[in-house]
Parts: sequence; structure tokens; C-alpha cells
Amino acid sequence: MTWSNRFRLLGGALLVLIIVAASTMVFTQREGQVASRTASFQAVSYSVGSDYAGTVTEQFVEEGAAVAKGDKLLSVQSATLLSALDSPQGVPENTAYIVADDGTLTLIATQPGILSKVEAQVGGFVAAGQALATVERDESIFVLADFIIDPYNFTRIEDGARVEIVLPDHERIEATVAKKSVDTIDGNANVQLEVTSDAFIVGEMDGLIASGTPVTGILHLREEGPLAGIKGSLNQLLEQVGI
Repeated sequence: MTWSNRFRLLGGALLVLIIVAASTMVFTQREGQVASRTASFQAVSYSVGSDYAGTVTEQFVEEGAAVAKGDKLLSVQSATLLSALDSPQGVPENTAYIVADDGTLTLIATQPGILSKVEAQVGGFVAAGQALATVERDESIFVLADFIIDPYNFTRIEDGARVEIVLPDHERIEATVAKKSVDTIDGNANVQLEVTSDAFIVGEMDGLIASGTPVTGILHLREEGPLAGIKGSLNQLLEQVGI
């Protein structure tokens, strides 16, 4: 066998090894990703309500508007409140509303956020303890995502695991797992993840970052297999050189 044939044989063998290694890495990467069944943006919220029955007389803020702590939201004219004001016991102080001597109760925002829902109409009667509005707190938005994962892969979910959030316009946001809970369905893990990111800013991405927006979560599991270490080292090298 001539040297040229030997070099061709060696080159062919190296090419086969490269193709096999690349295919294995692609397969390993795909095996290390799980797409969510359902996922959407959610936010921590609080309800606003009146301790006294009465009639809604004014709405100060429209749905979807930002509110600061102490901003007026709704006012309620209440005969029950007026009676309580005239009683010896009086009306206890409450940080959620302001009471006027004429029996008007003005509900205020106790935390900054977005007035996401108003469940009362001006002129409508409301009962004591009824929720009249909902405020989504600032900087509390996250993605709640559900995954069905087999028992083996469940052990590969790391604390702070990487999750890619795919928006409806196909833009992607890097995020991480903040909390997880699990129950079992037909022998598989039904995993619910709370996913957070500093890039989750309400109103950004053409308004797509908002409570209720449906998204897709791509969960990255801990890599395993013969090429996991090699791939990890390669990724670190690429990051160091800025690629």
C-alpha cells in the first residue's frame, strides 16, 4: 500500500469518526432537551376589596394601567360604613383604603404594579369582602411551565437549570428554574416549574411579556454520556473566546 493510499485511508477514517462524534453530540443534545406541554407568563398578584357593602361611585384607574403604592383605584359609597363611623367602636384603620366622614371608602394600591382586572362597575352594588380588582405586583412576572418527564430524566433536572423561553413571535429568552413541584401521572413525572429571568420585564418584546401570554419552555437537562465532558469543555472554550 502506497503512502498516498494510507493517507486517504486515514483521512476517511478520521472523517467517519468526526461524523459519528458530531451525530452523537447532536443526539445527546436533543435527548437533553424537553419541551413544555403548556407554559405562560404569570405574575404575583393581590386582590383589592371592600370590608363594607355599598355602591361603586368612581374608578380612578383603567385596566392595564400602572399604579404606584397609595394610588386611588375605586371608591365605594357605603351606608354600612357610615353607620359604623357613628358607632362607639368606630372604623378600624386599614392600609388598603381611605375612609371619609360621608361614608365613602376609597380603595388604594398597597404595592406598585399593573391593574390587571377590575371586577366592579361604577354604579354597581358590591358586597362586603368582595374582590373588586386585581393588581399584579411589579417585578414579579415569571413563566409557569408544565412538563411530562420520565423517571430517569427527572433526576437530570438540576437546581437552576437552563430554560429557553420561546415567545409567540419565536424570539427566545434565556431563563433558569427557580422552583419546581412534581406529581406522578401514569408512571411519569408531571413537573411544574417556575422560571425566572432578569429579561422578564412587563411590556417588553412588543408587549409579549405580559401575564397570560402563552409561550414554550425548552428545559435543558444535565448532560450525560461519553461526550458530555468533551462537549462541556468545548462550550466553555467557545464562551471564553466570545463565540
